[in-house]
Amino acid sequence: MTTSNIAAGLITAQAIDSLAACNSLRKFHDVTQTLIKNQQLGLDFAPKRNNAFALPVALLVCYMSDSRRESLDPDQIRSFANAYKAGDHVDPMTVVPESGKLRVVTGITRYAGLMLAISEGCTIKQVWVMETDADPASIIIRQLNSNRQVAMKPVELGNSYRELIELKMTVPEIATRLHVKESHVRTMLDFDRVPAEVKQMVVAGQVSVKRAINEDLKCQMKGADTVVHMQNQLAKARENGHKKITPKNTSAPSPLFSRKDLDASVPVLLTLADALEKELPMMGDTPGEVTLQLKLGGDLQALFTALANLRNAHRTATGDSLPAVATN
Repeated sequence: MTTSNIAAGLITAQAIDSLAACNSLRKFHDVTQTLIKNQQLGLDFAPKRNNAFALPVALLVCYMSDSRRESLDPDQIRSFANAYKAGDHVDPMTVVPESGKLRVVTGITRYAGLMLAISEGCTIKQVWVMETDADPASIIIRQLNSNRQVAMKPVELGNSYRELIELKMTVPEIATRLHVKESHVRTMLDFDRVPAEVKQMVVAGQVSVKRAINEDLKCQMKGADTVVHMQNQLAKARENGHKKITPKNTSAPSPLFSRKDLDASVPVLLTLADALEKELPMMGDTPGEVTLQLKLGGDLQALFTALANLRNAHRTATGDSLPAVATN
């Protein structure tokens, strides 16, 4: 019987006893290889190793242009620097050997932390690194998956996805490799096409990604300038007392005097009109003032609110400043 026709999941009693005596990964590696050779273990147990190497820091080179981010997080850099200085575990950086140097392609923030630690007097001569495929698409995928700990900006994602498309990857392939929905990839690709000024409005929290995309599409259909349109939308939002562009924030303010206010105030106003009509005809001349006594029932708080809103509506129409808006 050859190794190829042994059940892949085979594990014999002898194998269980042998593995129980292993107290290190190297021991597990050596023992499993022997057990498979002796047909005590199936191929499912074949050890695989992705070697990391402790190599001189002097061989490392790192370029910010390789980063998926527009800028690195200072807090993350400091965190890695402190870990290096304390001798704590830091995941290996991923490198590509080039012309006698090791170009860092994953772990650029870790590299920045390493350099900060060294600049602050920490002596580090070697650091753990792992080799990766030099294929550009594979490098970008690895970088994006590595960056999940700190969320990336929409601008950074859109730019990265566009680069992958330019490297002949399809939307389904990108979604599969990054473990995200295709709709997310398409949205970020659409966002990558909006003007740079609008992208910065998204970064500043002045508009959402989806609204930026939708407004850009509308402007393209009308032949309008998206940047000018979005600046006008932001101005409207600010006039209404808001910092972000939304349908509600950019629309005309809703009337202060509602149908509910009308229902509450009209009966009282009619009672007042009746009282005036009753008093005025009895006087020969129009008096300078009239004193009336009204007896009101019902929900007086609702009446108070309705009259306050009516007064505010009048002030709005005449351009006078408003007091605090009453609420029902």
